[in-house]
Amino acid sequence: MVDTAVQLLDFLWGSFLVLSPMLMVGLLLAGLIHVLISRSAVLRWLSRDNLRSVCASAAIGVPIPLCSCSVVPVVAEMRKKGASRSSCMSFLITAPETGADSILVTHAFFGIVAAVVRPVVSFITAVVAGVACIGLIRDDSHEEKASISHGHVHGHREDECDHCEDHGQGRHVALSIGTDECYVSPADFRRLIADWIRSLTRSSRPARSGVAATSLAEGTRGTGNAAEREPLTLGKVAKHIFRYGFVEVADDILFALLVGIGFGAILYLAIPADLMANDYARWLSYPVMVMIGVPLYICASGSTPIAAALVAKGLSPGAALIFLMTGPATNSGTIAIMVSQFSARFASIYTVAVIVVTTILGIAVDVVLISLGLTLPVNLSASESPAILFVEWSGAIALIALILWRFREGALKSGYRDLVSNISLFRRGLRGT
Repeated sequence: MVDTAVQLLDFLWGSFLVLSPMLMVGLLLAGLIHVLISRSAVLRWLSRDNLRSVCASAAIGVPIPLCSCSVVPVVAEMRKKGASRSSCMSFLITAPETGADSILVTHAFFGIVAAVVRPVVSFITAVVAGVACIGLIRDDSHEEKASISHGHVHGHREDECDHCEDHGQGRHVALSIGTDECYVSPADFRRLIADWIRSLTRSSRPARSGVAATSLAEGTRGTGNAAEREPLTLGKVAKHIFRYGFVEVADDILFALLVGIGFGAILYLAIPADLMANDYARWLSYPVMVMIGVPLYICASGSTPIAAALVAKGLSPGAALIFLMTGPATNSGTIAIMVSQFSARFASIYTVAVIVVTTILGIAVDVVLISLGLTLPVNLSASESPAILFVEWSGAIALIALILWRFREGALKSGYRDLVSNISLFRRGLRGT
């Protein structure tokens, strides 16, 4: 009993050390991507039902960290602003399956090869689904537009609306008052940095200039638009980047991430080491991973330690890949919301494409690894290098501080409520209601 507890704690802390630095960097990248990518520019690439738009939307969704439920209202807004159905389909797949944070966490557990393969598989799946959407959805555009025109919560139950709210919808704080666009162009970003550097090099003039600037702002407070009343500064942009990455995205994934680490530790201890020794077990693992991943709700980062534990116990990398793709991309609540947002046919193509393509690619990964005699390394313990160990401990301390802060602010309660909501939706789906 004592040995089991020690092994459990060792897995938990080792996993935490491994993923912490990468996750913190990923959250920062999420904030930068949010500010430096223009929504209007994105939509210019996504307006047509063709291969170019499908590929563009799939590529855009790869680094953006959105969970499978929060991505639905985002895509509904994209659709209202002119994005094509096929582009929405491909974005719906890559955004929850990958993200800057989950790619870096994958690198921490599995190495660079897996960190590259994961978004590539997600991209291929999204392109296939988008092309299928172009070819198969012809007659339900009127139904879909009618659903979307009534708002992003039209048609689904009150508990499903609460489910979306728990994922951060409705609490996003815009960078500038009067607009929900948080984009800062590279030229403006460079100008803000240059202005900040110049302000550091001034001697006695800043105080007087600061008074003049304040007076100018106060003099124009009653005139002009909101952007003129509140000029953009580097400090304001940096604060928004921090808030989006370390507050909004963190609130969405921290609880699920801890659940994933805990569940991975339990599996690591409970699964026998020789469970996958039989060849039949490998082939059986593919449909089992599909049956587990499709209805289960778990974020892309949270699914990674579970997959690491499964691979460490002998599960094939291809079967683990299926779980990594289907878990974040699908769950019963998301599919129900997608039906009400777009159409049953749209949701069916989405679900079937995710299952079929990821299963085929997962088997292909195993075939390649077996034919080449390669194995997938799994890192479940801290590094022995003092320099890397210092980085891991620093990241772990920072992540612990972030978790305590966000849980104190309500992320623990909302994460638990979200988990209960997903379990409730899953049970309702099993009963056919």
